Amino acid sequence: MHQASLRLFAIFGSVAALSAIAASLHAAPSAKEKAITISEGTDSQIAISPDHKTIIVNLQGLLYTLPITGGAAKQITTPYQEASHPDWSCKGDLVAIQSYAGGTFHIWTMRPDGTALKQITTGHGDDREPRISPDGTTVAFSSDRAFKGNYDIWTADIATGALKQITSAEDDEFEPAWSPDGKSIAFVSGTGITGKSIESIDLTTGKQTTLVTSIAEGRVEAPSYSPDGKSLAYVQFHGIGIFMNTAQFLVTGTTTYAGKATDTFPFPAVWLSNSELFYTGDGHILRTNLTANSETSVPFVAVIKSIRPQYPRKVYDFDSTAPRQVKGLYAPALSPDGKQVAFVALNELYLMPIGGTPVALTHDAFYKQGPAWSPDEKTLAYVSDRDGIENIYLHNMSSPDTNADKRPAPSKTAQIMPAWSPDGKLIAFQDQTGATLTLEVATGAVKPLAPLTFFPGRPSFSSNGKTIAIATIKPYTKRFREGTSSILTVDIATGKTQFFAPAPFESVTTRTEDGPIYSPNGKEMAFVMDDLLYIMPVDPDGHPSGPAVQLNNETTDAPTYSADSSKILYLNNGQLKLIDRNSKAITPVPVSLTFANEKPQQKLLIHTARFWKGSGPDEQRDVDILITDNRITSVTPHNATAPAGITRTIEAGDSTVLPGLWENHAHTDSDNSIYYGDRFGRLWLVYGITEVRAIADNAYRALSHREAYDAGLATGPRLFTTGEAVDGERVYYPMMIPTTSEAQLHREFERLKALDFDFVKLYVRLPYAWAEQGIQFAHSQMGVETASHYLLPAVSLGEDGMSHLSATARTGWAYSRSLTGVSYSDVRTLLAQSGMWTISTTFSQAQYADDPSLAADPRRAVSPPWENTRLNLALATAQKSDTTSAFAHLKDEEATVSAVLNNGGLILAGTDSPLDLPATSLHLNLRAQVKYGRAPWQALETATILPAQAYGLTKDLGTLEPGKLADLIIVSGDPLKNINDTIRVQCAMKNGKLQSVANIMAPFAKSTIGSEICPDN
Repeated sequence: MHQASLRLFAIFGSVAALSAIAASLHAAPSAKEKAITISEGTDSQIAISPDHKTIIVNLQGLLYTLPITGGAAKQITTPYQEASHPDWSCKGDLVAIQSYAGGTFHIWTMRPDGTALKQITTGHGDDREPRISPDGTTVAFSSDRAFKGNYDIWTADIATGALKQITSAEDDEFEPAWSPDGKSIAFVSGTGITGKSIESIDLTTGKQTTLVTSIAEGRVEAPSYSPDGKSLAYVQFHGIGIFMNTAQFLVTGTTTYAGKATDTFPFPAVWLSNSELFYTGDGHILRTNLTANSETSVPFVAVIKSIRPQYPRKVYDFDSTAPRQVKGLYAPALSPDGKQVAFVALNELYLMPIGGTPVALTHDAFYKQGPAWSPDEKTLAYVSDRDGIENIYLHNMSSPDTNADKRPAPSKTAQIMPAWSPDGKLIAFQDQTGATLTLEVATGAVKPLAPLTFFPGRPSFSSNGKTIAIATIKPYTKRFREGTSSILTVDIATGKTQFFAPAPFESVTTRTEDGPIYSPNGKEMAFVMDDLLYIMPVDPDGHPSGPAVQLNNETTDAPTYSADSSKILYLNNGQLKLIDRNSKAITPVPVSLTFANEKPQQKLLIHTARFWKGSGPDEQRDVDILITDNRITSVTPHNATAPAGITRTIEAGDSTVLPGLWENHAHTDSDNSIYYGDRFGRLWLVYGITEVRAIADNAYRALSHREAYDAGLATGPRLFTTGEAVDGERVYYPMMIPTTSEAQLHREFERLKALDFDFVKLYVRLPYAWAEQGIQFAHSQMGVETASHYLLPAVSLGEDGMSHLSATARTGWAYSRSLTGVSYSDVRTLLAQSGMWTISTTFSQAQYADDPSLAADPRRAVSPPWENTRLNLALATAQKSDTTSAFAHLKDEEATVSAVLNNGGLILAGTDSPLDLPATSLHLNLRAQVKYGRAPWQALETATILPAQAYGLTKDLGTLEPGKLADLIIVSGDPLKNINDTIRVQCAMKNGKLQSVANIMAPFAKSTIGSEICPDN
């Protein structure tokens, strides 16, 4: 049985028992429960009993039965089983399902009432899309269990579980459909998710025949045969990109037919006869008579239980200036002699003798990253953007002055994560494309080494200098992006690459600072796996040569060796530790370093022509806003006589003061953001974003930024952040933790708590039973919200939010939005009535064509040049392309946003930056809401009061009222009349500190924006 399945079964005994136990636990005594009734289904699927009396329908990941004529649906599975793709056997006694219980997709059977669950397939491969043979003895399914990089068609004997591989081409082959005589199987063939044809394979001869070929810009899915085998139904999608433009149900063969649904769901039709069938689309179950050319919907109602958690929220002290211990120790590096540590904290590069006090080597506001000692200990390499772009600098350890540090290879592209060769002649690093390069220290010559990979980790040289190892993604298939974070070795002389697993089906925990790193003595490499420290023997050229061995039993990050390989320094929940390689004895390494919140002492008066408090349709005219220190004292009509004791007066002129905006979905310390450096925090502010909810990031980098922003040692917004998302066995992004045991699961939760994070992200492949434990831990132990990509079962498990209206799902399709981008009334009803918040991340770069000036805005100089190239490309594409479908999809999303908000739900504005372009994308989000019907004040609320309500922060944030924090912006024009004026930011204030846009931009670009209104003190 699959490893994760075994772990869950060891705890719960069976999925049925798991469901019963979890159901008894998941509703906390103070939780509010509600029964929500739905009558449509987004991406619903069906099976029909052989006697044609009963339908099994999948609604939001729950299976229900209902009469074939419609009516009240009866729930037969629980969220924990995550059952989908039901297929009824010909005898009517069994239903095959695809289930994710245990953390991998497998094929199960059950009785038609949901009882007697039986697992048919096991292992680490994903088994999907079951279809029972006409004689009821065998189930066909698609699987990547051959681990050759693609999906194939397999069969399993239902009685014995005996497996047989049916296809083995290099293409992805999936969605099988039996011929009525059981002699052949039709299936979809293509590359990745793009099914380009429907093929048929003869089970006796192995001969394949092409049945259907897709249109050029489209794909086909979901074949199913008529009872006589002479006709084939399938779904033809048209379009490329995130969403399809159309999804049409078609029948070919003896009978031809084009379905009337404009949005057909990607699941097989169920035939009652050669002339009658059922399929799903447009939110309905559609009964179709091919002869009469008629379709009627089958009405139903289904009840879904919603749980709204009630728990004490994390308490923030935004006013205290008491010292706090620094926990954001980023990328610590042990000196070769094992006596010193270099690390980044509070936006500075520190050096600390072990047992001594840390001393800042740098004294500037620029970004630092990645300290690395030369083998002779005379030079410290690190990354800074003090000359505009993150580049490698070399510091002579005999000099205390870092101002004299030079770049060995000045570049207008990023250089991050430096690593020295054993002879000190080369430094390996990575650029913003994900390529690994080397630079010759003496000459500055840069050479490419390894082609780009998806967000690789820091490189490491083998002891003989012939090999470099990095952690990078190794996807299982092209069809689904997830895989393992594996060890990739690169031969420096030839460029030859080889993948090595840290252990079978396991990953290096994060692809940032968690290794692999080679020991200087050439015997091993160290890395973090399952959150613990491991070593693995290597051959003389640095290739793994044996199994990994565990060295400790505590959560580990960022290991580095001493030169004699006798010690390894690492991070454990915000503390430094040294482990003796031989004895395994662990010694704490105290770091005496504190910080305090920056809090101005002032009595500042802002006089503005217009004032909007952050909620409601009304604005005030000719207003004085009095700010004492970091909080608003009063908002009153303008008085020509200023109050006593004013230390500074701002005449905002014909401007509007409103709350600083919330960016509700960003990755400030992962993905492309790691190449922005000091620019990123400034970019948010110059576009009026004073609050950022970071939603999955490198833990220590994120914590280091939050502490530096709070202390005023770096310029950026008020950051509410978290560490890496907790994920399942398969991962994709570098900031997702591959979790493969319950013990590791709880280590992750305890790590998030120890580092005092503000949020817990539960990602795509985490089983729901484990996600529920994360929800409970976050609420009861941390007082913070949780979110995932899923609407249900999150609604029923008490999760706080959904991080996108719809995004990547482990299924390959979503219950919250169809493949053409439509969310039906089940989604809208659940969002509105459950109280769960959702973030709309529109990803609509077509909007740049509406306002080309966004690409020419002088504030774009704060962004790295390659990101501006990306924006210019988005603009050019929008101007040259047909954007009709893009705007149609945007309109669909905004229709859902408005429907939910109008019915009392919580939808927030976000971007998923930097996957989408930071800062400007948030303004496009607000403009889209107005473009499709919302008033400007209503759109603005999704970035002001509504986030504060969602996160329980209305006492301090969300509106500008006496007693609340002074996080505000001054903009030219009137955003309540013209939403486009929101972007015309002149000055930004965070925690009472007011700066002009020009001042914020100053390290990277000259400007006068806002300097007249908010001159420097």
